[in-house]
Amino acid sequence: MAGNIIGEPINDNILKQIDHRQTVNGAGYNNDALPRTPKVLNFLNNRNAWIKMASGVSISKPPSGSFDPLSEISKNNNNYITNSEIENLRGVGLAKNLVLFNTIQSFEGEGEKNAYVSRSGARNDNTLQNSLNKMYGGIGDNNLGLQPVGGITSITVENINRGSIRKATVELIVYNKFQFELIELAYLKLGYIMMLEWGWDKYIKDVNKETGEVEISNMSQTIIEKSWFDEQKSYTQRYMLNLIDDMRIEKRGNYDGFFGKVSNFSWKINTDGSYSISIDLITLGSVIESMKVNLTEGTIQDTAVIKAAQAQLANILDVDENDEGTYDNELINNVGNNTLSQFLFQSVLTFPDGVKDYVYSPSLATEAISLSAGQVALIGAISPAVGAGIALAKYLTSYTGLIPEEDRYYIRLGLFLDRLKGLSIPFYKNGDTKSEATVDIDTDASTNICNYVTNLIPLDPTICVFSFNTSQDFYDATYCDVSNFNSNMEPFAVEEDGLVYGQIMNINMNINFLQKTIKEKIDSEGELKLFDFLEAICDGINECTGGATMLEPAIKDDCIIYLLEQNAIKGFGFEKSSSTPIEIMGYSEEGKSNFVKDFSFATKITPDMMSMISIGATAEGGNTREVDASPWKKWYSGVVNRFEESYTKPKKTTPPTIPATVRGRTAPQVIKDKFKAQLLADQIDYDHIVIPGYDWTWKGVEVNDIWVSGRKFFSTLKSDSEDENLLAEVVKKVHEVEDDITAYQDEELAKGNAITVVGEEDEVVEGMEYKQYFINAFGGKTGTAVKSFWSLSGYSQLDIDRDDSLWWLGKDNAEFIGRGKTAFKTYIANLNNKEHKLSGAGSSLNGFIPVELSLTVDGISGIKIYQKLEVNQRFLPASYPNSLRFIIRGVNHKVESNNWTTELQTISTTISDTKATTTKGDYTIKKEPASGGAQTPVRVLGPIPPKNPNEKLKIYDNRTVAGVPFDKRTYKTYQGIDWLVGEMNIHTQTQWRKFLNILNERYPGYELKINATYRTYLRSIQLKAINSSNATAGKSPHNYAYAVDMNIKDPTGKTYLKKDYKSWKASGIPAIAVNECKMRWGGDFSNYLDCVHFDVTRATSATLRNAEKDNKGKPRKEWVTNTQITYNVLSSITNSP
Repeated sequence: MAGNIIGEPINDNILKQIDHRQTVNGAGYNNDALPRTPKVLNFLNNRNAWIKMASGVSISKPPSGSFDPLSEISKNNNNYITNSEIENLRGVGLAKNLVLFNTIQSFEGEGEKNAYVSRSGARNDNTLQNSLNKMYGGIGDNNLGLQPVGGITSITVENINRGSIRKATVELIVYNKFQFELIELAYLKLGYIMMLEWGWDKYIKDVNKETGEVEISNMSQTIIEKSWFDEQKSYTQRYMLNLIDDMRIEKRGNYDGFFGKVSNFSWKINTDGSYSISIDLITLGSVIESMKVNLTEGTIQDTAVIKAAQAQLANILDVDENDEGTYDNELINNVGNNTLSQFLFQSVLTFPDGVKDYVYSPSLATEAISLSAGQVALIGAISPAVGAGIALAKYLTSYTGLIPEEDRYYIRLGLFLDRLKGLSIPFYKNGDTKSEATVDIDTDASTNICNYVTNLIPLDPTICVFSFNTSQDFYDATYCDVSNFNSNMEPFAVEEDGLVYGQIMNINMNINFLQKTIKEKIDSEGELKLFDFLEAICDGINECTGGATMLEPAIKDDCIIYLLEQNAIKGFGFEKSSSTPIEIMGYSEEGKSNFVKDFSFATKITPDMMSMISIGATAEGGNTREVDASPWKKWYSGVVNRFEESYTKPKKTTPPTIPATVRGRTAPQVIKDKFKAQLLADQIDYDHIVIPGYDWTWKGVEVNDIWVSGRKFFSTLKSDSEDENLLAEVVKKVHEVEDDITAYQDEELAKGNAITVVGEEDEVVEGMEYKQYFINAFGGKTGTAVKSFWSLSGYSQLDIDRDDSLWWLGKDNAEFIGRGKTAFKTYIANLNNKEHKLSGAGSSLNGFIPVELSLTVDGISGIKIYQKLEVNQRFLPASYPNSLRFIIRGVNHKVESNNWTTELQTISTTISDTKATTTKGDYTIKKEPASGGAQTPVRVLGPIPPKNPNEKLKIYDNRTVAGVPFDKRTYKTYQGIDWLVGEMNIHTQTQWRKFLNILNERYPGYELKINATYRTYLRSIQLKAINSSNATAGKSPHNYAYAVDMNIKDPTGKTYLKKDYKSWKASGIPAIAVNECKMRWGGDFSNYLDCVHFDVTRATSATLRNAEKDNKGKPRKEWVTNTQITYNVLSSITNSP
């Protein structure tokens, strides 16, 4: 599943090498350590690093009379290169003779016999060939005496641009002009590809801890020897990068390679006549940040065609043409302007119906209704350009008609990026290879995942929409048909084994938003940079998720663009992956020691982060709308800041904390103080008519006619405000109101309704801001009530009708969009704070924390940026590893003086091994069953304990066909699980066995009465004739032994019948079938209630085709569609009346 998120584990082979190194370094420490043998000592003290570099330059033979660099070099050096030698240097000849393997080496041979020419002795003539084979005298003219052979002195490799791009710097020296000219011709070529390799000459292949044996291997041939000079094959760039990655793993992190282009170089002549040269290489992914989208190829040029397309699009989007001939819509205005806009507007003009890559927003709210064929035809005719199916969806609900026409069209992000690849990424071809993209965009839905928080809906539908999950309380409160909403698109919100996450590529981007973004990102020269465009898309998604995601485009494996999720996913801690913590210093109890050269720890806190840290450092540290301080609370757990022990967000008014003596009542002094303050401010009316007295509003409830018999008030406001009798009457009246509210709320709670009485209809209960936003979005029960004269109870519960749903309004209600974003921030901050208190879990919304650990170790490869790095905590403060996860942000290498070191730079994020506590609810609870009445939500009670603890689950064959036993051998007898599984279609038996095994384990004392399994086509034809509502032959799961109809008898003797919805739901058995076994339950069917029915899948058209193929030439009444039942049994059934 993982692919683009922070915190992935390091490859197991590399972790094993870390463990081997630490084991060998600790040899001889104690009885548990390896013995410090001569072999171990030789390895620890006699290991050297090497460097190789080979050129990707091939020298062609120029036309006669043209410039020939090899000939010119020879002429400039007293014809040092003979004509035959020049010809040998063409093609890859020069590169093979100038391999920088510590010094300049000549490479010869093929296959496993590949070898470097041994250099020895001193040359005795002035030829190139003799120079290449000799150790002394170097390469080049010897008129100035014997000169050394040049070579590499050091290399450095570092990550730049947040680690997405790697840069290598190669330092080398040559000792005369001829050597320099050859190096210049082979290596100093901007934009040309080179292969740089380095590693250890020997490495630990294996450690047997039981025998104490250590297997040491010598470095064998690498890619330069095996593949680089193979002219018989034309390797692609992607293939070479894969070879490097494979070699890293094969050599267990003791080899590394760099396949990149020359980006820069410099050289200078030293006082001794030598040349110091520096070459910069950069990975292929470096071109991505400057890559542009091709906006011109294939655009529409015909003005008449453009005008016609604009008019058609304007009609669909309901946009009028301005006097200037333009439109208040960028999609229409850009018809014909560029290829990307052309793709978008054509997508709207030809918008497909029922394809999940395209989402038409009114279909998300479609309600099931019955229309005649004539009505369907009439509605379909209203908008033929869009299609009858979409036109139908427009008119199914009144509130979807309010959706702005131009914001109704969406395209799945993965599909759009696939299209974008074709318009922006150039292809290359080598020799006989197929054309291949220089880079790629990863659009795999399974590997591109992100953080998701249950109950998060698309907060801004003008940007994007996606499927969402709701917790049970949200689901019970809303009128939104979540299942229908989600069924119209590919799944974004996913929940697996309590792990909640999103699939980025299944987000559906608003086509209007994409067009606006294109226009905003096209620069003054009319160019659109790919990376800038992807960043803007990510920013939009992050805004629409309220910060639940923190996506940005990044580069991996030197050539693949992907969308990186910087927020951690709760529970995605890789706790099951193999782990080898790095020893920082000293020895462990197991006798392991470190190969760390240096380490440091530092914080880099910006002024903007100080408020978050201050809140996190307090004892309680409540979050605010703007600040989620939970990651710092995790770090500061158990530590109190004495001078800031708590933090609370400011309120408009802060009443004194005087305790009330009765539940639901406000403390008398609080009431008096508020009354006095408003009275003196002349904010309270005195009624002189009918019944005199003060009229005051307390929390939205009118408290009228406040006065005391025999007393005259309204003398002066000041004297009245000090009259204790009046104030006592105020308190009495208020408490009467509050007692009535408490009694009403308790009465509703007894009915299962948690109701809060509010003063005004639009009042939002503190802490419920997001839930009430959610209900306003789709309609539902707010959980609030107001005082009502017209209601028998005296209170009116506030429900939001579907037709008053606000989410669908989109851009026409920007205030509501802003409200949702603000409410969600409060919701997620409170949720993180709650989960931190319950389980110590850190927030998943803070991305990286600027706390950095840096390690310098003996050179090792195969470690990638954004992987997690575990260190032994013995020499770190105890709270560090328990609070923070170190994520690798940089892997830098340096090789010089026969030594290779690797610097691992890390940054921190919060630990998220604890899964989210808010998860998906049970969507199978029926809100509007076919019978018409609203179904009361049913709480799952689970199994009833058996009277006899030794009782088991029983399975009873009660099957008949038209009153005749289905199988006389088993009828009216108890059978086992194997029997029932055997009666089912072979392709469904695994699921049925799982379901029955769970019931056998959890429901002892229950009895399953099996009424139907397989049903022949003939019997279905008969049943259809008896009752037209019965399934057509071939369309029932029973026709293929996919389904079972059964009653259940619980330990109390109660039998659950077809219509006993509440009993079935309370038992928990349907939830097991649907949620754990991925089956269907008849109690969920939308058109009728069939609680005794369970099946694995519906009968599809493909099922029917297969049945027809298997029974070719036979009439349907003779079809056999389940080979698990013997023909004898089938014969008895088909012959039954």
